[in-house]
Amino acid sequence: MFCIATFIVFGVIAIFSASFRPLAAKAWHCVVRRMTLRPCDISFGEEMKGKLVGKLIFSHPRLARFINKWIDWLSFIFVALSIWSLVYVANAGLNLWVYDTCNPQSAESCSLSGEACGVSQISLGIVQAAKEGRLGEWAGGPFVRFGQTLSRIPDRLKSWNARDYLGPSATFFHAQDTAKPYALEIIDPSCKFCKKLTKNMVDADAMNALNVSYLLYPIPSATSSGGYKFPHSYEMASYIEAVKQVPLTHGDTSVSADWQFIEKIFAEPAAGEDADLQSRFVMGMTDDDAVRQLQHLLQEIGYTTDEVSRIAVLADSPAIKASLTAQRSIVEQRIRTIKIPTLLIAGRRYDRVIDTSAIKAKIDAARAAR
Repeated sequence: MFCIATFIVFGVIAIFSASFRPLAAKAWHCVVRRMTLRPCDISFGEEMKGKLVGKLIFSHPRLARFINKWIDWLSFIFVALSIWSLVYVANAGLNLWVYDTCNPQSAESCSLSGEACGVSQISLGIVQAAKEGRLGEWAGGPFVRFGQTLSRIPDRLKSWNARDYLGPSATFFHAQDTAKPYALEIIDPSCKFCKKLTKNMVDADAMNALNVSYLLYPIPSATSSGGYKFPHSYEMASYIEAVKQVPLTHGDTSVSADWQFIEKIFAEPAAGEDADLQSRFVMGMTDDDAVRQLQHLLQEIGYTTDEVSRIAVLADSPAIKASLTAQRSIVEQRIRTIKIPTLLIAGRRYDRVIDTSAIKAKIDAARAAR
């Protein structure tokens, strides 16, 4: 084991210093023989041990005796920690490649995740496992989660066709044009990064160049059953979904009414206001305040009082609940995202905000692929 520990040390140093490469080569030779169940044919281990203890025997005799007695165990601990560190880094790197975050259980805690609202992979996995009668799988802890990461490698490599994942009530920013490529956003109305991605899509002119649709996904709470990560997310999603059922006959009809509604929710703060509307929904509104604000926004985009009342009734109807459930099923079981927003565009999937220039490049790629 001491030979392995020595090889790790000298192997790393030899990368930067040529003078240590002969020692690293000797250590490697010893390691290879040990791995093939043969004794070392050189006295490299004893030689290194003698040099180490010899340097300490006069200045620190007690430490020298301790090292001489326990060096094999110390080497074992060092090698074990080195292997554990390597596996940990490799797992984080694989997660970063597959999920675009080094920590799938808490995406927002990983500084490399990019801009996104995390979705608890653990809670989603437990719910899905319970539905399929395999809850026991989740007792395996990190090893099972590593297996989950490996199982999603095909998701990272596949070509994502946005049209294949449209919701049952899909609408588009402008009227659908089958000659244009498709793009799909997965959004939570309360997630500030969903607002940022949608703004980038508008700035990149994606709304005109592509058939842009979305799936509504109020992020479930990781701590409470049946709850949501942000207050009013489900209420907002219900109203957005209900708007699809009531055609807009007044105001601007060139843009889908539900998209206009989303734009109102995602609007920048007005002059003199400290916070934007989305932030106020998240931080300061009661349930009644949220409903009144949503209904006020509907009137702003052109709905009459009677139409607003109709939308309010629809928002609490079984049909709207079923539609949101169907969209949630697509997100959790088919797309299996762990971060919001998720964007499917030009055959690629992004589980984070991408900037305007990147979206423009993807629009060009989508057009070239048709």
